Amino acid sequence: MYYSDQQKYWIWLSSIQGVGAAQFYQLINEYGEPGYVWDQLILAKKLLTPAVYAHLKKARSQDYLDELFGTMEESGTAALIQMDDDYPDRLRSIPDAPPTLFVRGNREALNAERTFAIVGSRRVTVDGARFTETVAERLAANGVTIMSGLALGADRKAHEGCLNGGSPTVAVLASGPEIIYPRENEDVAQRILDEGGALASEYRPGVKPATHHFPARNRIISGLADGVLMTEGTARSGAMITMNYARVQNRPRFAMPGSVYAAASEGPNRLLVEGALACLGEEEVLNYFGWKRINEPEALAADALAELDETSRRLVEILKFEEKSFDELANIMKMSSSNLNSLLTILEMQGIIRQSAGKLYRAVL
Repeated sequence: MYYSDQQKYWIWLSSIQGVGAAQFYQLINEYGEPGYVWDQLILAKKLLTPAVYAHLKKARSQDYLDELFGTMEESGTAALIQMDDDYPDRLRSIPDAPPTLFVRGNREALNAERTFAIVGSRRVTVDGARFTETVAERLAANGVTIMSGLALGADRKAHEGCLNGGSPTVAVLASGPEIIYPRENEDVAQRILDEGGALASEYRPGVKPATHHFPARNRIISGLADGVLMTEGTARSGAMITMNYARVQNRPRFAMPGSVYAAASEGPNRLLVEGALACLGEEEVLNYFGWKRINEPEALAADALAELDETSRRLVEILKFEEKSFDELANIMKMSSSNLNSLLTILEMQGIIRQSAGKLYRAVL
C-alpha cells in the first residue's frame, strides 16, 4: 500500500510506544504535523515525559521506519489514518479516536452500513453463550456487521455467530493486528479474515498485548458501532468499561436481562436500571435503528422444518431449548451412532443445527 511522506510521518508518530491519542493530538496541535516533530524533535521534549521522549528519540531513525513499514507489509497490515477518507466515519467522531488504525483483512467491514457491538463475560454461562451467538447470528443474517474484542467467552461467540449468519465481523485487538491473544482464538481470527472480516488495532504490528491496552481498545469497539449490547458480566468487568465508553460516545446501549441473584447478570441489570434498552433478541435492535429485515426467521424456519421427516423434527425440537452432546442425543433419540451422525451432518449442512466449539449441538432456527 502506498503512503505519502506526510502519511508515513503520521503513522510513525502514532506507532511510538507511549504516544497515545492524547499525546499525539497534543503534538499535532502544537506543531501542526508529524513531519515537523521528526525535523524538530527537541521541541517535543517539553510536552512529553522523559520516558516517552526517550522512545520518540530512539524511533527517529531510518532503521525504525524500515522495520515499521516492513513489518506492516509482511503481515498484510494497512494503516488507516484519522485525517484520510478511508478512516471509519463512526470512529472519527469519538473524542479520543486513535490517530491510526492498523488493519488486516477487509477494511470496508469497519465502515459497514449496519454495525453493532456485542460484549460480555470471558466466563460466559451456557445461556449467555447461546444468547450471544444467536443474537449475533440473526443480526448478521439481516446485514449487520458485529464488532467485538476476540476474547474468550462472549466475544468469541459474537464473532462466530456473525460469521454463521453470513456477515463479516470485526475484532478489535489489544495487540498488533497480527498477534492473536489468546492463542485459543487463532482459528476464529483466521476465519474472520477468510470470510471478509477484519482484525483492527491502534497498536502497530509487533506490539504484544498489555494489561492497560484492553480498557483502551474497548473505546474502539463501541466507537465503530451504531449501538452496543452487553450480554453478561459483573459491574466492574471489561464489558462494563465498553458500555461506559458507549455512554460517553452517545451510542445506544442494550443489555440482556438476567437474574438479580446471578453475578453474571450484575452488569447488564445495572445498565437496565440506568436506562439501557432490554434486549431479548435481534428484534429490539432492528426495531430501534429502523433496520429493515432481510430475512424473516419465522418464515425461514417454517420452510426448513416443513421439509424434515418426523425424526429430524423431533431432534430439532430438542435442540431448540438446550444444547446437547452427541452422547446425550444418542440416548434421548435411541439411535445408533452411525445413524445419528448422518442425521446431524445433514441438518448441519442445511444450516438447521450447529455444533459449538465444545462439541455441543443446538438448533439455530
